[in-house]
Amino acid sequence: MKKKIAFIVNPISGTANKKAVLKYLEETFTPERGYDAVFYKTQGAGDAYTAALKFRDENFHIVVAVGGDGTVNQVARGLVNCNTSLGIIPVGSGNGLARHLKLPRFYHGAVDVILGGKTQQIDAGKINDEVFFCTAGIGFEAVIGDRFNSAGSRGLITYLEQCAKEYVNYRREEYKISIPGYEFSTKAFLITFANSSQWGNNVFIAPGADISDGMIDMVVWKRALLANMPFLTAGLLMKTIQYSEYVDTFRCKEIIITRQNDSLIQFDGESRRMGRELHISVIHNAVKVLVPEEFNLITYARNIAPRLMEHLSALENIS
Repeated sequence: MKKKIAFIVNPISGTANKKAVLKYLEETFTPERGYDAVFYKTQGAGDAYTAALKFRDENFHIVVAVGGDGTVNQVARGLVNCNTSLGIIPVGSGNGLARHLKLPRFYHGAVDVILGGKTQQIDAGKINDEVFFCTAGIGFEAVIGDRFNSAGSRGLITYLEQCAKEYVNYRREEYKISIPGYEFSTKAFLITFANSSQWGNNVFIAPGADISDGMIDMVVWKRALLANMPFLTAGLLMKTIQYSEYVDTFRCKEIIITRQNDSLIQFDGESRRMGRELHISVIHNAVKVLVPEEFNLITYARNIAPRLMEHLSALENIS
């Protein structure tokens, strides 16, 4: 019996050449190799989620998100608590979840994971009725996420440009925070709810986060003085931000936050407005995702050999 696999492709995510990616997928997941493949291009907001639900209801074995963290979020939400496995081909701007799961950055390697990887159960975070898989956050990071999404270009440079523009005028907000056994109020530059370790581009806001432990790491970044920003930035890149005197980290299953106004919040890179009270919780073992198997030469050779023979055959025909 052929394995049913669907690819949900966001044609505008990141900067990768989607035509080349699609061509490679079509050449790889063929009936001759035991796959019944469907390719679907998203056409608007929420489209990837609707498509994932459809493929789930049609009992597809694997549904693959081809895009960035926003696309992965939508596809994964459609696969919560079901037997369909999630595959990821990271062609977005930050690719935070893919990097946390140690997926290859190039699509050829990501395809190899789908062909020969293993399945891992991962958690999902939830804020009120919204689900996320990598990080969500309020304060400065939500503002930047909103500006980045409305910018005319993508990529790390655009993100850094938006940070520089907004930092000058941004003012910290007051938050009331309640976690099991502890309640406090604080002014914060930003608050991140981390299911995985990073925002993307190997910028680690919660280096100790475990995506399968049933917990959320809440990072409260209290101040961001301009003079200290080089050191704080280095901490994000070197996985040492948790040791800064300006950062507090809490690990818990449930968080309630009350803020002064209805304002922005970001979920896996997508931003929107939400009310004053936020209830953060965890959906344990929410989704089955394909991740790299420990390297095995025999398995690797078995997966790569058919494609290598095809390429050699094509070269012989040309000559």
